Amino acid sequence: MNTQQLECFLHVADKLNFTKAAEELYISTPAVTHHIKNLEEELNTTLFIRTPKMVKLTETGKLFYSEAKGILEKIALAEKKIKKLASQKLAVLRIGCSSQSELDFLENALTRIREEFPAVYPQIIVQDYFALKSLFDNNHLDVLIGTREMVAEAHNYIFKKAVNISSFAIVSPKSPLAEKNQISYKDLFNITLITMHPRCIPFQYGNKLQEFITLHGQKHLQILCENDQSAILFAKCNYGVAILPEIYIPSYIEDIVILPFAEKQTAIEYGIAYHKNLQDIYIKQFIKYFSEGSFPFLIPKKQ
Repeated sequence: MNTQQLECFLHVADKLNFTKAAEELYISTPAVTHHIKNLEEELNTTLFIRTPKMVKLTETGKLFYSEAKGILEKIALAEKKIKKLASQKLAVLRIGCSSQSELDFLENALTRIREEFPAVYPQIIVQDYFALKSLFDNNHLDVLIGTREMVAEAHNYIFKKAVNISSFAIVSPKSPLAEKNQISYKDLFNITLITMHPRCIPFQYGNKLQEFITLHGQKHLQILCENDQSAILFAKCNYGVAILPEIYIPSYIEDIVILPFAEKQTAIEYGIAYHKNLQDIYIKQFIKYFSEGSFPFLIPKKQ
């Protein structure tokens, strides 16, 4: 059974005339007769009573009429849906970032993109910066959220700074250091430091804090974490002092004390990287909205 057989059947049933049905279908009368015959053989029934003077539907033909019409209507509806989906030209916006904490910074930009480009759907990939750079270099990411150092060795990209960020010390309320308003390198001399694995935070040359952490690790115990959540958890449980860039410190986290450093820090540029020769307007708009957005992490003080 095929659609042409069904169309021939419905036209003959409506006109009760093979010749008129053939004219409407722009095919020959023998072709209509052939399709009806094959349909009857497939259904193993007679659909029309034919005499030299008239054509009449059989009782089986009358029952089959509504079924055939319903089948063709469903096919036509399915074709219309597929064509509509194809015409919408759905697109995916692929975003890379290195921490779950950064998802909060995407809310404003994604909300505006949803309103302006309803056919664009985001895909968010959270990986360490080595993996993100590889994905970005191979054009599997449209944009990469992070620090300038994360994309320093990437190819054919533009980095747009959104804001300068700093690192902070996270301590348990039970720690003696919790009473301080700020913390110095001297305070950490004999303290266990909790830091993220180097593949999660790229080294920034000239950053005195990172140099201090490196030298501290040569003489004292340090805990290396695979993600920011575990580093914060260990600090909360008083295993040591966690040192993290503020992008990894959620503004809503409780039961910790966040301390700034007494020593002047090297500014870390945080923003968004994208490919050169960018053409897609929705990616350009996302970059604009992200860069203009607010960053709730820019308030970590003693809590």
